[in-house]
Amino acid sequence: MFKSLPFAVRIAAYFLLLALAVSIVLPFLWMIATALKTTAEISQSPFSLPTAPNFGVFVDAWQQGNFTQLYLNSLGITALSVTGLIAFCSAAGYALAHFQFRGREALFLYFLAGMMIPPQVILVPSFKIMATLGLVNTYWAVILTYFAWVPFAIFFFRAYFAGIPRELAEAARVEGVSEWNIFTRIMLPLAKPAMATVGIVYFIWIFNDFMWPLIYLNDQSLRTVTLGMMAFQGSHAALMNLKVAALLLATAPPLIVFLLFRRQIQNGLIEGALKA
Repeated sequence: MFKSLPFAVRIAAYFLLLALAVSIVLPFLWMIATALKTTAEISQSPFSLPTAPNFGVFVDAWQQGNFTQLYLNSLGITALSVTGLIAFCSAAGYALAHFQFRGREALFLYFLAGMMIPPQVILVPSFKIMATLGLVNTYWAVILTYFAWVPFAIFFFRAYFAGIPRELAEAARVEGVSEWNIFTRIMLPLAKPAMATVGIVYFIWIFNDFMWPLIYLNDQSLRTVTLGMMAFQGSHAALMNLKVAALLLATAPPLIVFLLFRRQIQNGLIEGALKA
């Protein structure tokens, strides 16, 4: 399809894509160069290459920022949240796509309405609920809040399951297979691309989230990577190379996940759109 476009249009598209790629890659290259330079080099020439790269700055940033604990906290919260979201939303999406019941469309629209509500609107009531439950300053306050991030996942799973023929489930019911086994042994294996897409997207969202950990987690030992970066920046304000090295360490996990699984994201989104 792209090759059928006029030559001038293709050239313009290539230049636009190249400009976008440069605008994305250049900031990362600048961050790497800045982290490897000394403070004096940064002050004298902020956009030059380092004369003697200091890779030990990443070790210093890791140790001073306590990134081992920060990674464990963030990855633990993210893993539990993503697992729960996939489990709940895949079941909800399957029910909304394959079951007929009164109010099905209204329920689906209710979930979709959540996309239009900014999270800041529910900040105060969410905090009051968690405080009443005694979960403030615990991981569960953050995880249970992330469990409410369901609109996109339910929308995506519903669209994906709607593209799977209902005859598969009907044939299994005729053979006496239970609804639970139909869902877990037939539907979920067919929905692996959707599960991978939802899991990767939510991993990036939750790992990078700053607001909810800031609201709920007061104990220093419970801090996530984003909260740790806020504290690190305040205590190392004058050390630009150390701060940039810490930023690179903080952005590494979601960036690596995206680069490794970008094809799964693209394929899952394309398949979901085609099935819808």
